Amino acid sequence: MERIKIGITQGDINGIGYELILNTFAAEEMFSICTPVIYGSPKVATYHRKTLGSETSFQVVESAEMAKDGHLNMVNCFGEDEQKIEFGQATEEAGQAALTSLDKALMDLRDGKIAALVTTPLNNATIKRVDGKAFKGQTTYIEEMVGEGQKAIKLFIADRLRIALATDKMPVSEIPAHITKNSLAERLVMLHNTLKRDFFIDNPRIAVLALNPHADGKEEQEIIVPIIDELFKRGVRCVGPYAADEFFGTGNHNHFDAVLAMYYDQGVSAFKSIAQNEGINYTAGLPVLRTAPAIGVSYDLAGKNLLEDEQPFRQAIYTAVDVARNRVRFDKERVNPLQKQYVAKRDDSDKLKLDQVEEEN
Repeated sequence: MERIKIGITQGDINGIGYELILNTFAAEEMFSICTPVIYGSPKVATYHRKTLGSETSFQVVESAEMAKDGHLNMVNCFGEDEQKIEFGQATEEAGQAALTSLDKALMDLRDGKIAALVTTPLNNATIKRVDGKAFKGQTTYIEEMVGEGQKAIKLFIADRLRIALATDKMPVSEIPAHITKNSLAERLVMLHNTLKRDFFIDNPRIAVLALNPHADGKEEQEIIVPIIDELFKRGVRCVGPYAADEFFGTGNHNHFDAVLAMYYDQGVSAFKSIAQNEGINYTAGLPVLRTAPAIGVSYDLAGKNLLEDEQPFRQAIYTAVDVARNRVRFDKERVNPLQKQYVAKRDDSDKLKLDQVEEEN
């Protein structure tokens, strides 16, 4: 089976990024499923390697195209420049290094030199963008830089649990104004299409959570319920709205392929409780493919060799590889002129509606 070329950012050099990378690729079997390409600094990586007592080696390559199977490859994003490492400290220098790594990786991702990108944790507060805009997180930045005008949706994944968000991070008082028929429909269609193409689920079932505790507020009656009814008729199997506490408390989430939460805390709090720090963050809805471990920079653990488990990072790589293959398979199977003729000649209304839904993404 062909190995997928996976780009990996170095993240915050004062955090656990390199420890995640070095520990993960200490296992030889990882090289059987992907060809990893780190975007970072050989000097910084060597310093981390010595500090941690790691025996994982890497080789420097001039470009991602020159990466070799069976090796941990590194593209030097900094030349001979030095980066000061201060384990456990939030510094602007570390933030700038993290952004440089991310920018170089995104250029190669956009140009198809790598099939997918796995990002390690960074500290948003230390990032200073050249254009002066606030850095609102890697997902938003990736959407702006290589999203080609499409909108991203965060999808938190742990095994079969997948939780997406209807709104981005914002004060609770602002959430209702951002839950509109258009935005909700857009996110549900995007989630539906993601489950089909990226996760190869033929007829996905999506649970929609309520905004209000008892699912009986104005938003449910005027916005959420009508959109669920409309999209279900168009082939998107979304049901609800469910009160969040009862939904997760009774294990109802196990009966669905994905859940759409109305706001960040509603979805992420449940996810962290169920996933127990073993989940990943998946960026859905974009033409490029990116995953990340759902963990922070962990300054308190940096440089101390105290990281107990790199499983979230390992799972982010597995997911990136699986989705890259699923997309190729899905797109190949849908290139079928006979099917197009059939749809054109027959009044297969259900099929036509579902095709319309897929084309909206």
